[in-house]
Amino acid sequence: MPSSYPEQIPIIIDILMRLRPRSILDIGVGFGKYGFLAREYLEIWGKDTGYKDFKLRIDGVEPFNEYITPCHRYIYNNIYTTSALEFVNKQSTSYDLVLLIDVLEHLEKKKGEMLLNDLLQKNRNVLISTPKIFHRQGAVYSNTYEVHRSLWAKKELLKFGKGIVIPFKLASIVLLGKDYNLLKRYKLKRQIFKLLPGFLQEFL
Repeated sequence: MPSSYPEQIPIIIDILMRLRPRSILDIGVGFGKYGFLAREYLEIWGKDTGYKDFKLRIDGVEPFNEYITPCHRYIYNNIYTTSALEFVNKQSTSYDLVLLIDVLEHLEKKKGEMLLNDLLQKNRNVLISTPKIFHRQGAVYSNTYEVHRSLWAKKELLKFGKGIVIPFKLASIVLLGKDYNLLKRYKLKRQIFKLLPGFLQEFL
């Protein structure tokens, strides 16, 4: 499915605005919402410097070419229609932040481990979101890359390097890399929210 939990959108955008990356690699572009939202909230929000004069570099990796539309090509600087592993093997540009949102569950464990190791060696930070429960999924839209193949625990992800876990009930959201300390206050805020009654948490 070229989509993801809507509940995690404000969390991920808040993280992006705290990190303020100047270059982003969005792996598994899908519908393209995180490219669009990153462009909006890191370049347009609160500014009046030109609607088309984009400075932020946002590149995407999407192996399923049928997902790509003219809208994607407007928002992303480059879209590479190849697998994540193939792209990273040839990667020559380092990014401040790699978005790995609802991607790991589509990879077998060994391939996912290879991808994470390579990404952390070549880039400053990697932001991961992956479901806490394994959901069976086949080749949606006849796309074999959509098959769910693995489940990842937070502790597994933290073995790949220094990082921080952001509390979220549906998925493990983890930032690995050099700037994880920037999210310590944000994590504390989220933990305080968890102490609130359930009906209030739904609005946070």
